Amino acid sequence: TITVERWHTITHALRLERRLGLSHASAIMVAGWLLCLAMALLPLMGVSSYNKVSMCLPMDIETPLSQAYVILLLLFNVGAFLVICGCYVCIYTAVRNPEFPGRAADTKIAKRMAVLIFTDFLCMAPISFFAISAAFKVPLITVTNSKILLVLFYPINSCANPFLYAIFTRAFRKDACILLSSMGCCESKANLYRMKTYCSENINRSKSSSGSKAYSKAPRAVMWMSSFPHLTP
Repeated sequence: TITVERWHTITHALRLERRLGLSHASAIMVAGWLLCLAMALLPLMGVSSYNKVSMCLPMDIETPLSQAYVILLLLFNVGAFLVICGCYVCIYTAVRNPEFPGRAADTKIAKRMAVLIFTDFLCMAPISFFAISAAFKVPLITVTNSKILLVLFYPINSCANPFLYAIFTRAFRKDACILLSSMGCCESKANLYRMKTYCSENINRSKSSSGSKAYSKAPRAVMWMSSFPHLTP
């Protein structure tokens, strides 16, 4: 859901009427939570079971309904991964500047998106492959090996996401340095970030003021030129 929202925001950045509002975002998140809650409650209602293995995952496929539930759950995760890949490819093609095909910013964006997709793939691919084969009652590994696989690979995405989406970003480093400067640490870096913010705000303010002045002067110039039709610029 976060990836789709990011794709929508970036691809429609200049169309304010297409911007996602707080009410829409809240409705989408509520729908997502209700869907996940319904999928998680089904094993408690007799569809599959959490008691099959000690990992508290729905691995009971004794009945056809339980087997269909587990297969549907796995295919849902595979589909979510494919949606993430497609959205990031669309985001890259949207932000890439065609006039400078070899610029460093595009390479940096591509590397960052590749890391995000690779961590998702590293987490989901082994589990989905062996779990789908087991769901069709053709297990390729034993239950003991599947537990080891889950312990090693399942947390990768959850552990990596805070670093990839927040901790490794420039905004987080700036906020962390400013917060630590109030405690007497990283004061030089915090002052540097404050200076950069102040300079960028002044530049944006000067650009906006110069643009408004040029816009206000333009009608006067047109009126002045219209009063002398024999003069050609």
